[in-house]
Amino acid sequence: MNVLAVGAHPDDVEALCAGTLARMVQRGDEVTAAHVALGDAGSFELDAVSTAKMRAREAQDAADILGINYQRMSIDISDCRVNSADEHQREAVAELVRVTKPDLVITHSPEDYMSDHNEVSKLVFGATFAASLPNYETHSNFHSKVPALYYMDTLAGVGFQPSEFVDISETIELKLTALATHRSQLTWLKEHDGVDMVEQSKSVARFRGLQCQVDYAEGFTPCRTGLRTFSYRLLP
Repeated sequence: MNVLAVGAHPDDVEALCAGTLARMVQRGDEVTAAHVALGDAGSFELDAVSTAKMRAREAQDAADILGINYQRMSIDISDCRVNSADEHQREAVAELVRVTKPDLVITHSPEDYMSDHNEVSKLVFGATFAASLPNYETHSNFHSKVPALYYMDTLAGVGFQPSEFVDISETIELKLTALATHRSQLTWLKEHDGVDMVEQSKSVARFRGLQCQVDYAEGFTPCRTGLRTFSYRLLP
C-alpha cells in the first residue's frame, strides 16, 4: 500500500503519527512524508530562508531514520500563509498526491490549534479529490483513485476523540528519535511556547495507549464520506 502523510510543518508528522508510519514500513508499505509550509517563521536567531533550509534538512534526516520517503512541495509556502482557498496551493497538494499515488493519506484534524494545521486539513481534503480528475490540470497525470483519508491527533490531544488506535509500543523510541532530529523546532517550541515536544509526544502516546490497553498508541479518525469509506482496516 502507498501511504502519504501530510503535515503543515516539518516535525508535525513525526510528532503526531511517526510511530504508525514506522509500523507501516515494517509491514511493507511505501510511505512518504511531506509538509505544506516551509517552517520558516519559527526562529529567534535565523532569518526565514536559513530557517527553512535547516528545517528541510531536519525533515530529511527524520525520514531517513523512519525509513520513509521525503517529498518536497512544488511551491514554497511560508508559515501562517497556508490557505485552503488558494487555488495554487490546492494544485500543489494535488500534484503531491499525483506524484506519490497514495492509497491512504494521513493529515491534520480540521480543528487543531493553529490555522496552518486546519488549512492543510482542508487543502488535503480538496486536493485528494481534485487529483483524481483528468481535466484538473497539474504537471502530472491524474491519480487513479480518491484515496482514503485519515486525520491524526491534535497537539496534546486537545479536542480530539480517536475512533481508531495503532499500537506503537515497539516503535515509540523510533518515533521520538525521529522527532528529536528537528532540533531547531524543538528549541523554538521550548523558547516560544515553553513546550518540550519530545516529552509531550511521549505523554500523549502513553495516554492514547491507556485508552486502548497498550503501552503506547497513536489515535486517528477516518474521513467518512462517499468514496472514502471502507469495510476493512487500513491502519496497522
